[in-house]
Formats: sequence, C-alpha cells, structure tokens
Amino acid sequence: MKIVYFLTVLLFSSIQAQDSLVTKIASEHYQVINFENKKFSGDAIVNLTKNIAQHKYVLIGEDHLNNEVLDFTEYITKNISFDNYIIETDQLTINMLKKAYQKSKEYQSIVSQSNDKFSLISFNRDRDLLYTFFENNKNVIGLDNVYFNSDSPLFQELIKKTTNKEAKAKYEIMLKESDSRWSKFKTDTNQKPLADGSNEPYLFSSTFNKNLAEIQKLKLSPYEYDVLNALSKSNTIYSLGNEGKGLESHSLRISSMKEKLLENLYKMKGKRNLIKFGANHVGKDKSLFQNSFDIGNLIYNLADAEQEKSLHIAIIQKSGRAGSFSSESIDAENVAFLKPFYQLTGKENEWLLFDLTKINEDIKKQKTVIKSIGLKNLLSGYDYLIIIPKVTAQKLIN
Repeated sequence: MKIVYFLTVLLFSSIQAQDSLVTKIASEHYQVINFENKKFSGDAIVNLTKNIAQHKYVLIGEDHLNNEVLDFTEYITKNISFDNYIIETDQLTINMLKKAYQKSKEYQSIVSQSNDKFSLISFNRDRDLLYTFFENNKNVIGLDNVYFNSDSPLFQELIKKTTNKEAKAKYEIMLKESDSRWSKFKTDTNQKPLADGSNEPYLFSSTFNKNLAEIQKLKLSPYEYDVLNALSKSNTIYSLGNEGKGLESHSLRISSMKEKLLENLYKMKGKRNLIKFGANHVGKDKSLFQNSFDIGNLIYNLADAEQEKSLHIAIIQKSGRAGSFSSESIDAENVAFLKPFYQLTGKENEWLLFDLTKINEDIKKQKTVIKSIGLKNLLSGYDYLIIIPKVTAQKLIN
C-alpha cells in the first residue's frame, strides 16, 4: 500500500508541477478581451478580428449552448462577411428550417410543432445566427448525422411528401413512437434507461432500423430514400454508442462528416468559411478526447492544399450555465485539463485570449512532456484559446 501511495503522490505532484509551468508560461502570452453590457472592447478583440479576416477557413471550437460563444460569433460575423457557415447539425433539418424561414406554410407548420427537436439549433441564439445566414443568402452546410431528437420533424415531412399510402401509415406509427419516447426522455436526460428502452430517444433503439427497412422495400421517391438512409446511418451511430462501442460510434460519425465535407468542397474552395463545432472536433491535429484525427484536421489539410492557413479558436467557459432540453439550464462544467488557464481568470467581464502557438513553443523550449492528452491536443490543435469566466444559458425554443 505504501508503494501505491507513493506512486499516487508522485503522479499528483508531477501533474501539479506541469500545471504550474503551463500557468507560468500562459501568463506571459495572453490578452484581455473586455465584454461588458453585451459589447466587446479593447485591442485584443480588434487584433483578433483582423487576424480572423486574413483567413478563409476559421474554426470555432465551443462548449455548446451558452450565450457568450454566440456573442463572440455574432461579433465576428458582423465585422467579417463569410460565404459559408458550416455547423454540427444535419443538412436535412437545416433545409427544413430554411424553407420555414422562407415562409413555406407547410414547413412553418412542421417547425412550430417541433421547435425543440432541431438539435443544437433548437436554442434561441444558435437559431438566430442560423437565420442571419439565411437572411444574407449565405450557404449553411450541415455535416452531422440526424440528431437524436430530429427524427420527429423528418417523419412529419415524409408524411406530407409521400404518395405511398402504406409508407405514410408506417411513417405515422414511427412518428408517434418517436414523440412518445422523446416526451419521456426529456423529463430527465440522465435517467436510467428502462428495460424496453421506451424512455430513450427512438434513434437509440435497435428496432428503429428494422422498421425503416420495411419502409425502404416500398416504392418511394428518391428524396424519401435519402431521408431514410440518413436516419438509418444515424440510428447505427447512436446504437453503437448505446451498446458501449463509443469509439466505433465516434469513428463512423466522423467518417460520415468528412464525407459530407468533401461533397461540399466545391462551395468552400476559395471562399470564406466559418466552421462552428464542439471544441473536441475542430483542432488542426487530433480530437481533444478521442485522440483521433477529426473534421478540423481535414479542414486544416484542405486549406493547406489551397495554399491557405486555417485558423483554429477554442472558446470555453470556466463556470456558469448552459442550455438544456430537459430543464431551464444545466451547469456548464469546467474542463479539467484547462486548469492552468483557469488559474489566471479574474473579473467576469474580462475574457482571456491565449496565444497557444507561443505557449506551445515555450513549453517545447522547456522540454516539458505534457501528460494530459486533452491539453496536449489543445496546444497542438488550436491557435487561440478564449476562456470565459462565467457563461449564461441559451433558451430552448418551444
């Protein structure tokens, strides 16, 4: 036991020493972004905006569903015109929201019945930013699979579109099952799954693809087949995760996103592109948590092929609240490996902008080996890190 205790203390001391060194180096390479009364000020935000304007591929890695990331993103989009907005949502539901925004009564009806079932853009600030890109006639490109609550609006759309009576009846059955499961799930998204899975999203269910397969045998329109194929892939991704095969699920999801990115490359090449995803995905090197090459790495290499440089900005909170599907808000937890940066925070209206390139260079000069995979991938994958001392929750649209 003494040996185990000694090794534990030694490891803890080593991590503490590493954190202290990173904090010391970081303290030499940061600026303060002033954010007060919903307004940014100071040289740091001005200079960062100028730097962003020099890049055609700008990637924002966020922690989802707080207002402050959207304050930052909206500030950037008001000062710089982007041709494409590329996000962690599926294209099918983006297209539905666009048609509703363009006053299609059919789609307005679907959206009004399903406002809380459009993945991350079920929340007010993300929806507002999406609409800004619609208003300015810019491309909005969704790379993700169908989110676990977005099967419902898609079934509603298929019911309206199909000319096959048998398919329509089956869509209606699946819609009813989806809505029933979601109603139970959203009361507490952390609840223990029931044996029959009836309190989990329908897209988690092993029976989902079996029911889809029966519909796919019918005579349908090309669009229906496309939607059903997208739903089937999404169900496979979620089912793998639900079975404890998280890495396999993640790999399939990322491969699918890369495929969709390449399909849209013709829209992106030579244009200004704003990419906003979870911070795990858009570093230029490996994902923060799975330690595998992700969508940010592909964009980094595509930019290089155009003789351009992508710019990668992580923006993460220290504390506060985030939006939630099941309650008014939830704790916006801090990230353990960011502790060396959190140590430097002060006033809530003072965001810290760290130059990770310079910090990384100084760490290498010290010949320090970073033990945390997350911190190592952050330092190698991002150009800048913004720490927000405290965030507030976006509101779910009902």
